[in-house]
Amino acid sequence: MRRFTILHPSGRIAGLVIKRLLSEERFADVQLTLLAEMPEKLTELQGNGRVTIISGSSRDYEAVLTATKDADLVFLAKVDDRKFTPTTKNLVKASKENGFGRVIALSLAGLYYEIPGEFGCWVDEMVGSGRFLPAREAGQRLEQSGLNYTLIRMPALTNWPDVKYVTTERGETFEGVSVSRSSVADLVLKAMADPSFAAFASVGIVQPETAGYTRPVY
Repeated sequence: MRRFTILHPSGRIAGLVIKRLLSEERFADVQLTLLAEMPEKLTELQGNGRVTIISGSSRDYEAVLTATKDADLVFLAKVDDRKFTPTTKNLVKASKENGFGRVIALSLAGLYYEIPGEFGCWVDEMVGSGRFLPAREAGQRLEQSGLNYTLIRMPALTNWPDVKYVTTERGETFEGVSVSRSSVADLVLKAMADPSFAAFASVGIVQPETAGYTRPVY
């Protein structure tokens, strides 16, 4: 049996991930613990024998510690762009007490100034230092934690149903402006299925057809 914990499970990417975790045969042995600030948004999962829902905030260390007890893997399904990165701090601290070694976290394209040209300038302006600075700090905390982390850097998100994407490694130029939430969920699931996939890595994700645009394509 594998035990996965998801922080911020009520978001749309998390919803896609949870749906596939509960329906695909390769994850049939997975038990889920969901730490939710608004558990009322997860009513369809209540009563599912494979799901435990805990009411609490990822900014509360005791809540994170409880939710990650016996976890094999933790998925942070929201960019940690709050000042002082409380969620990432709690994750790293809890990993030392609870012993989990695998973390998958969502982050922002442009984290390393890897988006060239006009779109890169637009991203810097629209996202702003108020989000980028803590997101960069959160990424550094994971990189320095000793955990087997996968950081997924996302551009503008769409609701396109298709799963179609390419990935870039840290240090590579980011080419493209948008990606579907379904594609991000698929990449998360690949990392969940195989601990060696994108291990100790920061990965960019984008839909290749959006390369060359200077604004997000929806």
